[in-house]
Amino acid sequence: MSSGSQIATYLAPESTPGETPDPATWDTLRLAGNTLTPNVSTEVSAEKRETRMQGGSIITSLDYSGDLAGEMSAGTFDKLLEAAFYGTWATDVLEIGADRHTFTIVKAFKDIGVYSTFKGVHIGAMQLDIPEEGKVTCSFTGMGLGYEDGETDPTAAGTVNPQTTTVAMGSATSVGDILVDGSTLAGEACISALSMSIDNTLQTQRCLGKAGPGALIATSANVSGSLTMAWSKAAWKQWKKMLTREAIGVYFPLTDAAGNSYTFDLPEIEIDGELPDGGNEDIVQVSLNYTAKNTPIKVTRVLV
Repeated sequence: MSSGSQIATYLAPESTPGETPDPATWDTLRLAGNTLTPNVSTEVSAEKRETRMQGGSIITSLDYSGDLAGEMSAGTFDKLLEAAFYGTWATDVLEIGADRHTFTIVKAFKDIGVYSTFKGVHIGAMQLDIPEEGKVTCSFTGMGLGYEDGETDPTAAGTVNPQTTTVAMGSATSVGDILVDGSTLAGEACISALSMSIDNTLQTQRCLGKAGPGALIATSANVSGSLTMAWSKAAWKQWKKMLTREAIGVYFPLTDAAGNSYTFDLPEIEIDGELPDGGNEDIVQVSLNYTAKNTPIKVTRVLV
């Protein structure tokens, strides 16, 4: 029998995709969930049998994927952010690029002594959600090149770093002034919810004689999301820009009580959304979807 509280996740950066460093340095991740799993695709035999029974199936492909879900906090997800952006932190600035980062990730069921190891894990996508009320959450979609499991702890021979202890961020306490085209809309058209996603559009290269991926190849970086804005004349002026495809810039900081911060800069986004409606007792808000274009988005961190 096993308890969910005894599931631990360890991450080690790889120098060569699919090869675990020896010895490895492991980070113990702070997660709310880890759905990494092998996925088996099969094809059932079409042969006719005298017994009328099916002839079973063959494996056509294997994939290794899932989401690492957490609550945003300083220093906890910096390596995963780097991999999701396909960039490299440079003087605490990270932007969309073409640098591949891969990991070996161990999903440990500690109370029963079973360890699942995913190798060559790429971050195919990420999601950041800032709700109207609640915790700022993030998730990272991993796609791996290989998998193995057993009863021997893969982290035992390496160095294991403990979990970070920074405070989780919340929508009421951590979100600073959100700027639209360089100006705050506070008092005119406040933003009440915001999300951002990056999809690296990973493609799987299949190779004959190999059930798992031969390679995982990033193609275009699709950055999109949504924002909810209080309806006002200022909001209407922004909403109208969808009719001309004029880009707007959005800038938003996340800061914890200790002064650690991550500031996200989306220089050019196109928005889409319907005119809002509301009942007699409703607050009128406009929901806008956006897509980033041309200029790479970036995030700047300050760690104290």
